[in-house]
Amino acid sequence: MKVDQSVIKDINRRKIMSLLRRKKKMTKSELGKAINVSLPTVISNVNELIEIGVLKEAGVASSTGGRRPTIVEFVKNAKYSIGVDFQIGRIRFVLINMNYEIICDRLIEFDVLRDMDKMMSDVKSEIDEMLRIMNIDSSRIIGMGISLPGTVNEKDKILEFAANLNIDNVDFRKYEDLFNFPVYIENESNAAAVAEYKIGVCHNKNDMVYISINEGIGAGIISRNKVYKGYNKRAGELGHMTIIKDGAVCVCGDKGCWNAYISERALLERYRGKTGRNVSSVRAFFELYDQKDGAAVEVMDEYIEFLAAGLRNIILIFDPRYIVLGGEMANYAKGFIEKVRRRTFSGEKLFSEKDVRIVVSELGMNASVMGAAIIPLNLFMEVEKVY
Repeated sequence: MKVDQSVIKDINRRKIMSLLRRKKKMTKSELGKAINVSLPTVISNVNELIEIGVLKEAGVASSTGGRRPTIVEFVKNAKYSIGVDFQIGRIRFVLINMNYEIICDRLIEFDVLRDMDKMMSDVKSEIDEMLRIMNIDSSRIIGMGISLPGTVNEKDKILEFAANLNIDNVDFRKYEDLFNFPVYIENESNAAAVAEYKIGVCHNKNDMVYISINEGIGAGIISRNKVYKGYNKRAGELGHMTIIKDGAVCVCGDKGCWNAYISERALLERYRGKTGRNVSSVRAFFELYDQKDGAAVEVMDEYIEFLAAGLRNIILIFDPRYIVLGGEMANYAKGFIEKVRRRTFSGEKLFSEKDVRIVVSELGMNASVMGAAIIPLNLFMEVEKVY
């Protein structure tokens, strides 16, 4: 079968960019050996990448004889990507460079999600202001990823349903003309999983399940170097698996969902049910827990039991190498993660702690917005496309 030369060229350019992003500087001959292509091929591709600004020549290397080889350097600030994260009451923006470093971080807040057309106009204004402040022309933006809570059809760029935002059937294709660069959308948990896989605690570790614990529960699954979406693009709704038959009522209307037992809301409601006292926030609850408040300790023991029950299901269904606990709960999970591990693996005959690692996200609330920003860069310069 004849191979399209343009495809080979594209792959070689991605290999060069990916390698130099990691190594920072290499000679052209070193590049050729590393990616197993001829020196003329390397030179041709490097010259084109220099022309678009992502590489530059950086002097010459030492030589034992003959012409000294030219060093090529990765220009991390040649291009940028934007991540946008929609959440209840706020929209967060980050601008990152080609080395996945945050260059600018902004936030706008709102009381109620207004008309989406108006919201996207506000997003446009905020991005324009961000680029103006950073003195970056929009032509240097590779793309923008938008992280959304809810069911997302990323291929058709449609947000099908977002209960937390109380919106549905939003077609983001109509907003592409607002911007001078490609726009991508993704479910927040899938975006967070991308970030954990590319720059987080599971960097380049395959077969991972990311669990986002916030107001609700979401999950992103990385399998064989890609986000696993499922046939109908709805994989990852693990918060709605049943862990207790005819149990507590979930926000979805069903009973016994995992979400009804391990979400932040569920944690605070359980404490109120035991004490009759309202706790203002998850932070306030964990302050009580750290102070050995009897009711808080009892509620947390029950919470860990429910959390472990869901994790055991995930291990049996997906057989992951890693499970990452993220979302706001990651800010507190280090204080109880050992208890979670012990309860998850206690008495199990089908799997052990040697088979799967349960870890806490190091990105925390940065995961979804960073994942959204990484998606355009991944599509632009990496051989393995996770999106």
